[in-house]
Amino acid sequence: MMESTNLKLALNDEQQIDRLRQIDALKKNRIVLDFMKRHDLPVRVLEEHSSLFADWIKRLEKCSGCQGLNYCRQPMKGRVKTLCIDEEGFLSDSYMACRYEKKEEERMRHRKNYRIFDGSYNDLLIDQHSVHLEQETNEYAQAYTLMIDSLDLQKGVYLFGQPGTGKTYLSRIAANWYAHHDHTVAFVNMPQCIQAMKQNMTDVQYRMTMISRMKFSDVLFLDDIGSESISAWTRDEILFPILEYRMNNRLKTYFTSNYTLEELKLRYGRVREENSEVASLRIIERIRTLAILCPLQGNSRR
Repeated sequence: MMESTNLKLALNDEQQIDRLRQIDALKKNRIVLDFMKRHDLPVRVLEEHSSLFADWIKRLEKCSGCQGLNYCRQPMKGRVKTLCIDEEGFLSDSYMACRYEKKEEERMRHRKNYRIFDGSYNDLLIDQHSVHLEQETNEYAQAYTLMIDSLDLQKGVYLFGQPGTGKTYLSRIAANWYAHHDHTVAFVNMPQCIQAMKQNMTDVQYRMTMISRMKFSDVLFLDDIGSESISAWTRDEILFPILEYRMNNRLKTYFTSNYTLEELKLRYGRVREENSEVASLRIIERIRTLAILCPLQGNSRR
């Protein structure tokens, strides 16, 4: 029993020595000294909360020489634990974004302006600097120029051509530009959208939310229109009300498609029901009113 007590005393003494060494090192640390001076803290605060200070310095050391978020060694990527004085004057810790995370947040600031975004992280980074016209064909350069010019026009663009020619890529340049300039944007992949609505057929709230976001966003992009699963329901209950509202309210609308407008009219007119051709024509006329037609020919880039 005596040996166990002596061992505990020895361990306590050793822990106390380690703690005193830790405090002594902290008192010499430039970052700690600067923090203490900036907040006019007495030495006893450091002595009473030495473990908190030590953990803070340890976290900061992990950031030393960091080359970017891909090399982050913190438990929370891009976030570093830091000390602060709360509103009541007590010492506390919190997680703050590092300079790389702040830069990333600024790059992604426009993401908040997307009401619907069918795309990847890298799609958010596409902009006008992503295209090098000197390496492109005349057809691609003309389509790019029209997309850029359309940013200042009342109408959007109906960009059509074979799959893989770069229609969606050019549309993302325009979409990101609008989002960066604080316009609300909905970028909708039509096949995915219609599939999701069919899978959530009984969820009326989901369907109404999606339709509302497409109707009321400042700028709408309908990507790959005509490639969705077409029915009288998708054509007349989903697509038509959206285009009708946007046409009547002169809201900017863009389209990409593998089909010319004539081919698109035939696709929407193949639904087996009465007045299907008329319903199809109503869709086409609204697209004509909303957008400038622009072909994009060329080989697939995929």
